[in-house]
Amino acid sequence: MIILFTTVEDEKLEVVKKIIEKLEQFTDTKIMYDERTKTFNILPKGQNQYEALKAVSVIRAIGLGFDEQSAFRLLSDEYILDVIDLKTLIGSNPDAIRRVKGRIIGEGGKAKRIIQEYTGVDISIYGHYIGIIGPYDQVQIARKAIELLIDGKEHSSVYKFLDKAEKDLIIYKTSKLGRKGINEIKSNR
Repeated sequence: MIILFTTVEDEKLEVVKKIIEKLEQFTDTKIMYDERTKTFNILPKGQNQYEALKAVSVIRAIGLGFDEQSAFRLLSDEYILDVIDLKTLIGSNPDAIRRVKGRIIGEGGKAKRIIQEYTGVDISIYGHYIGIIGPYDQVQIARKAIELLIDGKEHSSVYKFLDKAEKDLIIYKTSKLGRKGINEIKSNR
């Protein structure tokens, strides 16, 4: 039997502990917190280890600053969590990380809000991590937009990318799904 484990920052421990019982019910897992190592150990009750992986994703999402509602979306097969570690991309200089986070957030939160509105994802910026929760296709678009901002592209260029990516995704989905796809896309807006 495989036991999965994950950790969160100390300031997120109590938040995770509050949702353990609910998470165990939804995922058919047993979640134990080890005080000594500060790890959450996730054990699938049945043979479905995929449910344990979902529980790990929910705990990681809360550890990255997502609220409970956003994190629990990861229990759906349609949602994924993607994490960008700024330290691996730009180094550990605190000023550089702060500058890049500011670009991703934008003035008054505008850039982050626009990326979320175009793609329908949730974004959390916590420490040197950028977390993205949403459907796979949308997460990939949001990630690319964030990477463009990290690379120093102008915000207007990133917004144009988002506009084009949204149109391309609609064209792709409609060609793949036909008329039903068009109606489905319109109803999801």
